[in-house]
Amino acid sequence: MNLRLLLISGWITGAVVSAQTAPPAKLSASAVQIEMVDAGDVPIPAEFRYAVYERLVEQVRASGAFQHVYRMGDHTADGVPDLVTLHTKVETFKEGSQTTRELVTVAGSTKVDITSSVTARDGRTLMNQKITGRVRFFGENLGVTNDLAKRITKLVKATF
Repeated sequence: MNLRLLLISGWITGAVVSAQTAPPAKLSASAVQIEMVDAGDVPIPAEFRYAVYERLVEQVRASGAFQHVYRMGDHTADGVPDLVTLHTKVETFKEGSQTTRELVTVAGSTKVDITSSVTARDGRTLMNQKITGRVRFFGENLGVTNDLAKRITKLVKATF
């Protein structure tokens, strides 16, 4: 068979397309340590930061992406050779109004932008992504923390 016939039949083009669309290889780690949410200079109430942290610990544990999930400051993680650390940093925070959301669905949303990153023991950044959590229509303002935890967990699970 000549090359032109192969191109027309799709044999070569099919191979090229499948090579270009192959998903990146997943990273591997047996354990993750989740750090407290860093608010930096962004004025965000403490209950939002703590709720994101707690829900993130719960969601990552439930995802099964890692054999062990450690909290910040847990010294039992010190001996894990392939430990990675999950960091979250608040970039912007806009607290909405639950009442306004329920009365006028186009206003009153709560929005939090976070940069989520995973680092290895040697300091290399393995993942770095900006994620936005929102509560748009119904629900309490703290519902944004559950949305963020789900989105971050989904990203971590896709990476590891």
